[in-house]
Amino acid sequence: MADFTFSGDTFDLDSPEDREILRFVLSQALFGEATGVYCGKSLYAARSLEAARFYLRQARQELNHLELFAEIFRSLELKPVPAHWVIKLLSAHNNYYPLKVFMEHAVGEGMVLDIFRDVLMQALPDHDPRVEEIKKKLAVVCREEEEHVAWGEKETRRILAESPWLRHPFYGLLELQLAVAPLVTRVFARQAAQHRVLRHLPRFVDHVRTRVWTQGQQLGFVPPTRPGPAYRLFAMTWGVALFVRSQFARSTSTLEKTYLTELGF
Repeated sequence: MADFTFSGDTFDLDSPEDREILRFVLSQALFGEATGVYCGKSLYAARSLEAARFYLRQARQELNHLELFAEIFRSLELKPVPAHWVIKLLSAHNNYYPLKVFMEHAVGEGMVLDIFRDVLMQALPDHDPRVEEIKKKLAVVCREEEEHVAWGEKETRRILAESPWLRHPFYGLLELQLAVAPLVTRVFARQAAQHRVLRHLPRFVDHVRTRVWTQGQQLGFVPPTRPGPAYRLFAMTWGVALFVRSQFARSTSTLEKTYLTELGF
């Protein structure tokens, strides 16, 4: 799917209004990178050596991203604000491994990548002398986020092949995530129509929805055509029930039980 385009429209880094918008967007990114500490729990619960190696690499990358975004704040002379409640909800750690892989890596980090690659990389003005270094940092982040999404998609396919019944709650949770995520954009509702960058926001939200929907079809849990309301309600109910149940799950280590098999003995 082609990347979204802002048709050359960019923020004005000298405008107080635009700086406040960027401060909000970058603050959500900073919080998201801070959740890299969850990789510690993921490493503990890794089901394979391959997964353990991934989480070890991801933890190092996320902590590096945290520093990169802090440097971006300093270069723009901005101070971060607390994260939006929707961002906190969407980036929360889940101890139930299938939901963690699906919601955090495949879908969640995919949406994060949309923001970094399709918004920040385009909407920051190249003529500003600070932007070249900022975009170099963002390019590093985007490349590594692509690795995280690829891992999430690979693991989601494996999990669904192992437990096909998860297709139903996964679909229901995707419907709910796509309904909740646009709530973040309401922060900009009053400015959107007149602002040269924010006026593209409705199209961007539709772009993300379409991309995630296509991703779900490729992963095998979203039907070719959107189901009727009865199945959507059934899937969303099952998804919510599974999510609630997952909140009582506990991280347990398995590698010390499977390491001989994992090492090929």
